[in-house]
This record gives sequence, C-alpha cells and structure tokens, in this order.
Amino acid sequence: MGSLEKWVNDQLHQLLGLSDKYVAQFLIGTAQRSNSAPDFIQRLENTGTIDITQSVRLFANELWAKIPKKQQVEKASRAVEREALAMQQKNRTYTLLEDSEESEPEEKPSRHKGKTKRRHIRKKKASSSESDADEKTPTKKPRNV
Repeated sequence: MGSLEKWVNDQLHQLLGLSDKYVAQFLIGTAQRSNSAPDFIQRLENTGTIDITQSVRLFANELWAKIPKKQQVEKASRAVEREALAMQQKNRTYTLLEDSEESEPEEKPSRHKGKTKRRHIRKKKASSSESDADEKTPTKKPRNV
C-alpha cells in the first residue's frame, strides 16, 4: 500500500496544499471501511475536516476505486451447512419406485460362476461284517485336554 499512500499524499498536496502520512492513512482506512464511493464521501463530510467540492468528490471516487476490496471468506462451518442443505434439497427430489406386478424377481448371481459343486461321497465297502461293526460303534478320537 506504499504506492497508494504516496498517490494519496500527492493528491492531498494538489487539493489542500498539505501532505501528511497520517492524513493519508486516515483517508485510506476510511475508504476501506466504506461500502461505496458515496458512503466514503458521506463519511468524509461527517468528519468536518474537508469541504466537499467537486475536486474532492473526484479524488474520493478515485481513491475508493483504488482501494483493494476484501474478499468475503466463507467460514468452514458455514460451507458445511450450505452443502448439507443442498444435499437435503437434492434428496427431496428422489421418489420411491413402485414394484411392478409383471416384473419377476431377479436371480442372485451364483458365487461359483459356472462351476458345479461336487459332493464326494465315499462308497461303502461290500463286506457287511465290517460295515456293521462300523455302524454299531462309532469311533471317536480322544481329545487332549
């Protein structure tokens, strides 16, 4: 803002015949707090330090135009709230689908994709005496405790 302050000092010297660092900073600060050029001129008039003439109005308009404007930064919580409201609005547009009587339920895809599961069954032996003994006394392995 050094070049802006220098420009304001030069303009003040031409308008009022005085050039002061603090007056330049005051004018720049007042312009930054103003919402528009007419608001800036009104604030200058309210201070009672300067008579508002046509040349002062031109200077004030030019100064207000040169002031860098602050970007309105949205708070993070406000952004999250805005996104949530947008999502709620979007969700309200969705509707449930009616189940058609003509449609058939879809089959679930097989997990084995074309492979058939085989059962391996041991064939019983032909001798009946061995198979009878196996059937009567089931053999279990003792568990180790």
